Amino acid sequence: MTHAARAIPQPDEAAIACHQVTFHIGNKQILNEVDFAVQQGEIAGLLGPNGAGKSTLLRIIAGISPPSSGQVSLFGEPAGVNTLADTAFLPDRGKLPGWLTCGEWMAFAERIYPDWDHDRAHTLSDQLEIRSGARIAALSRGEEARLQLLTCLARKARIVLLDEPFAGVDLISRQRIVNSVIRELAESHRSFLIATHDVVEMENLFDRVVLVGQGRIRGNHLVETLRAQSSSVEACYREAFE
Repeated sequence: MTHAARAIPQPDEAAIACHQVTFHIGNKQILNEVDFAVQQGEIAGLLGPNGAGKSTLLRIIAGISPPSSGQVSLFGEPAGVNTLADTAFLPDRGKLPGWLTCGEWMAFAERIYPDWDHDRAHTLSDQLEIRSGARIAALSRGEEARLQLLTCLARKARIVLLDEPFAGVDLISRQRIVNSVIRELAESHRSFLIATHDVVEMENLFDRVVLVGQGRIRGNHLVETLRAQSSSVEACYREAFE
């Protein structure tokens, strides 16, 4: 099978661009004219309460679900089958095959992901303290979350989408995850969009925050600009949702 050549992104081209993205199921509207962009190399937080539409938006960006209307572009190309290779997606409450050990899963992942980086996977395994001989079904929530993160970061995809990666994860595990995200970004200049409501704890990680409530954008801020204005991500979040 031959594949069309992938367009080379321009330096000023956004990694993720959402334009008037709307999504509904029957008469229920989940997203309503969502507009925002994440630039190349940014770590962006997608913040909002439960039921705000964050998970749906990430699935659309990942190319898994088409929007009802509007458009999502990744490096200038419409999100869909042709952009799957550019996105590594960690869904909320995703599950790995429990009958495998962590080492067996990593070997399997290397066979199914063409962009799998063997050396990076083993480096991340050490950083995240993955026990290769442990059966996945016996892992704690934090251990499985770290293995799922490894599965995303061991790929060479230029965009990483993480949906509530810290839900139910202990403090030490969250710190390991955050540190790995920072290291990966610094080394490979990838773009991250992370849906979370751990606002205070994650504030220092983000370059940009996009606030979503009831399917609409409630704010889009560069964190550096907020700090220059003597404000904070937490203050913006409270103003938008309280």
